[in-house]
Amino acid sequence: MPSDLEFFKSQFNKAEYVHLNNAGLQPITRAAREKIDYWSRRFWEEGYNTDKDYSADVAHTRTSLANMIGCETGEVAFFTSTAGAINQVAFSCGLKADDEVVMWDQEYGSHLYPWKAACDQSGAKLVIVESEQNLATPMEKYLKAITPKTKVLAFSWVQFLAASQMEDIKHVIQFAKQKEILVFIDIIQGFGIHPCDIWAWGADAVMGGSHKWLCSPVGVGFLALRKNLIPQFKPHVIGMYTYGTCDDPSDFACEPKRDATKFEPGSKQVLEITALGASLDVIQKVGVKTIETEALRLAKILRTGIIDLGYEIVSPYKGEQVNSTPFINFKPKGEMSKKTLSEKLNSQNIFHAVRGPGLRFTPTAFNTENDLEKALFALK
Repeated sequence: MPSDLEFFKSQFNKAEYVHLNNAGLQPITRAAREKIDYWSRRFWEEGYNTDKDYSADVAHTRTSLANMIGCETGEVAFFTSTAGAINQVAFSCGLKADDEVVMWDQEYGSHLYPWKAACDQSGAKLVIVESEQNLATPMEKYLKAITPKTKVLAFSWVQFLAASQMEDIKHVIQFAKQKEILVFIDIIQGFGIHPCDIWAWGADAVMGGSHKWLCSPVGVGFLALRKNLIPQFKPHVIGMYTYGTCDDPSDFACEPKRDATKFEPGSKQVLEITALGASLDVIQKVGVKTIETEALRLAKILRTGIIDLGYEIVSPYKGEQVNSTPFINFKPKGEMSKKTLSEKLNSQNIFHAVRGPGLRFTPTAFNTENDLEKALFALK
């Protein structure tokens, strides 16, 4: 019988491509592809007859996602992107003039822009904390930005450029709770590759998406919001499903649902959500810790090889802690530009991302040592 790791690796297509941008857009699992094929065929053959069955499959995904986050099923809402989930929180958390929202300066645009727009609309102030050398995000510097006017802490669990993390997020959350500050965390760059305790630590909401470490199609964002906060948050987008189902008569009383599904206004992206559920089943069968261990092993080999070739690694971490993440950001050598090096890698089907000061590789557990050899050969 194959090991859990062998089972995970078998879920992915072994083509000529070297997938090292898994924190950007990861290939989907075989299980996800088969789920899409299954529902596509049934929709083609049966139409409305699928209604109850696909609804049950969507519910299964919601339950699986809640289990991975550690929250209740009724605290989970689906969106079409992480940005959609962040918008829901940013525009309904009750920002007022002179409130403050504290963020790092290296947040991804889909996290930054909704909060900037919500602050502009409400008259709140967006407080941007400047990162340290090599993109480090020290906790104490972030905490010093908090004032009596702070309403929200909005930050990423793992930053997208080089995997920067505050060293004690649990302490940050607890510090905020003592001051009645809301904590909303974008978890997309860590969820599925690292064990996630953020909900257990007390975050008020977490947001993420399907297409990175969850090995699922583009098109699913999610929000987990504490059930005690759900009544206070008005849906940002309104539709029939805000209040009931498509078969319910219209009711001008307009009483929203009491759980997080009130944030889902209408018909759902069934193929993408059920495919996400299939991949979540694979991840939970294998175990996030198993996936993380293999990803870090491969990343260490690749990182060492890149250094041996004379490239400079950009990392917020020092010593052995450098190997605590699968993110590898490195600068081109000599006079070569990022664009030129990127084109060279693309010509050999070595997938990567151009991020911040350099190029970024993010191997995961389905990669092989042969993938790493091809990437290192291309960098010579």
